[in-house]
Amino acid sequence: MNQHEPSLALTNALLIDGTGGPVIDGATVVVSGGRIAAAGTGAPVPGHATVVDLEGKAVLPGLIDAHVHLGGLGFRSTPPFGGRAATDDYAAAREGALRYGVTTQRSLGDFLHDSIAVRDGIENGTLAGARVVTSGPSFQVEGGHPNATVWGSEPAAVREGARMPKTAEEAERMVDELAAAGVDLVKIIISNNAIFGPARPELKMPWHLTEAIADAAHARGLRVAAHTETVEDARTAVERGVDDIEHLVLRAEEPQDEAAAEALFALMADRGTYLVPTMVAHQFEARADGDARTLRYGNHLVHRAYEAGVRLGVGSDAHSPGLHGWKLRDELVMMVHDQGIPAPAALSMATKTNAELLGIADRLGTVEPGKIADLLIVSGNPAQDITAIGRVHQVIRSGQVVFQGEGA
Repeated sequence: MNQHEPSLALTNALLIDGTGGPVIDGATVVVSGGRIAAAGTGAPVPGHATVVDLEGKAVLPGLIDAHVHLGGLGFRSTPPFGGRAATDDYAAAREGALRYGVTTQRSLGDFLHDSIAVRDGIENGTLAGARVVTSGPSFQVEGGHPNATVWGSEPAAVREGARMPKTAEEAERMVDELAAAGVDLVKIIISNNAIFGPARPELKMPWHLTEAIADAAHARGLRVAAHTETVEDARTAVERGVDDIEHLVLRAEEPQDEAAAEALFALMADRGTYLVPTMVAHQFEARADGDARTLRYGNHLVHRAYEAGVRLGVGSDAHSPGLHGWKLRDELVMMVHDQGIPAPAALSMATKTNAELLGIADRLGTVEPGKIADLLIVSGNPAQDITAIGRVHQVIRSGQVVFQGEGA
């Protein structure tokens, strides 16, 4: 630590460091040069540091949302961002997330050039907001989701937001293009059974193309996320090599095959495949169509996955202005209150596990010396009362305060 570099010392805090270890009372977190210099009890406070007493407050790693859509349901920037016809600067998503302590978001299906430009702009400081890890567009089937369901097959939007290969060779070329453009991972939408309309089981990514995309991505050092809507499709996707399952079940009109689910979770636990269940998205759809069966028949599988040892990530599927950040808070509350997952474990999933899933655990996800100082400070103890995660006192990104809560 440079003794002349400005430092911040957060003292007398409840430290929930994200590692899954015990909560530390009376802790000190020292931040210097945008990174964590020390954390724990007895951490030395530099004489030149600005000292902030956080009695009654908890310090956590900044939350990570493992599943968002920065651009959402068809809104555009005016004037166009980057001069293109179909564009978005994602201001609502990147800035809104910070208000709820989300300091990193994984974009799983947005416009290619915009999502990369926004990611890079946030990193170099020319744009404000939560950090972005992005897949750019998603691999889809023609006439499926979201090219037809969200964008109405609008050519400019489909060009920026979709890749629809017909052959394995074409799939490999498309992965090459995305890798060259600078995406962080690849997203495949496999199932299109029940999104925004009647079931269309024929609109499914062919399995040989799923495997070709996954193989090409892995050869280029990119992870693969797969949108599935049934237990059966999730299992086949895992067998074909994807690294994480998104949603698992979106709409369940009847009880799920418990034996098939148990077999899936055993396979995922054995292979280290992640599951990001996005339960709050199921809740949104249930309210929209007045059908709560998914909440009864689908969401309970999350607890089964947890018990089976599946690596659970936390994602909101936020997709419209005003949803980013607070929907992740709701997802955490559902994990604890509805699924019986202990609050400390859920918090570790939204920080450490998500950082591992995103491939950024070397620098983010826990409050440990050397990590980037992305921090969330809340009133109360969310390890005992998960709803305290919504009582945001302050949000720090790279050692700088980026949001101050009311009364802070």
